[in-house]
Amino acid sequence: MTTPHDSPVPPLSPAATRLNDTLQARTPGSGTLSRTALTEAFASALPGLSHSGNSRQSLATLLIELADAQLLTLPSNPAKWDAGRPPLPDAVRIVRHHPAPSAPREARSWRPELSWVSTARVTTTQTNILTAINRWFRDTSSTAEARRPLSLRERSHEIFNDEKRLDSLIGGALFGPGRLDLDQLATYREAPPLAYRHLGDGDTILVIENSDTFATLRHLLQRDPGRIGYVAFGAGRAFEATIASIAELPQIHRILYYGDLDADGLSIPARASITATLLGLPPVEPAEGCYRLLLTRPRNTALKVDPSRARLLVEWLPPALQDQALVMLTAGDRVAQEAANLNHHLADTQWLTIRELAPTTSRPHSEPPPRGAGGNSSSVTS
Repeated sequence: MTTPHDSPVPPLSPAATRLNDTLQARTPGSGTLSRTALTEAFASALPGLSHSGNSRQSLATLLIELADAQLLTLPSNPAKWDAGRPPLPDAVRIVRHHPAPSAPREARSWRPELSWVSTARVTTTQTNILTAINRWFRDTSSTAEARRPLSLRERSHEIFNDEKRLDSLIGGALFGPGRLDLDQLATYREAPPLAYRHLGDGDTILVIENSDTFATLRHLLQRDPGRIGYVAFGAGRAFEATIASIAELPQIHRILYYGDLDADGLSIPARASITATLLGLPPVEPAEGCYRLLLTRPRNTALKVDPSRARLLVEWLPPALQDQALVMLTAGDRVAQEAANLNHHLADTQWLTIRELAPTTSRPHSEPPPRGAGGNSSSVTS
């Protein structure tokens, strides 16, 4: 969302964007939403996800993402969270960033798609953005070929002569219910490619956050990969988008992830797992043996993580590792992947148990489900 000073926040994931739009629409200005209202909004925004087997984890992950983007605040008092796993807040406070009043604008003739602008509070910067979009609506209104769908960055370059401009706008105040959406601009997000190496015929893909550790484990697994058919380079937060490319790989029934043990390293796979669920892919699971090894390595100093947020983050890890990780995060420590180097992996081979893990569910690839589709195994409130 655009702040009063037009400083952008990191782009939201598609699922977080949909939840935020629903929360903003249901809260007239900054206000508090109870857990009941929050779960109802979650079910409305993402019905398939809210009824999936990992619905609580998905909602908790999305709440962290929205809190990081300063779109809501979570309670700091542990007593204001329920006893579920992961815990959910009794209430959240929705934050609405109102644009600063702009200077009087000259009268403009807005296209029907932008009729809402004439009564909206928008800044001068936002007015200039909308003027470019208005021009595109005008110039393409009578030509079907001009409205043929293009990928997001191609459309962004066409409208703004800047291929990344729409990336910075779609999570902001100009997009949402009653405003702009991607369908109006005849555009869509193109999943970026995932860098991977094919190791064998296994039904598991192992995704590794950082490049050097990717090279190390690719080398060590090359001779005997077991069930690991592919090893992929996650490239940090890029994996939240590139996970969609896994749908193109045949017979992948399990997605394992191995990253840094810090706040970012835990939020990346949790968010990617939400995208996987929406696409009909297997959930993203921790490569437990790798994390066990990493927890034996020396720690670095990091920012302390609020206990409430830390409890949500460690829920993605195997239960046996959560308490140790929670103490580490709240103490202001982290462990980088590179702390477990080639020699450590050769000396302690227990991590190789990841080669033999069977899929939690046998689910061959299918076409991505319709928007909002999902399973019906349990509810977020259960």
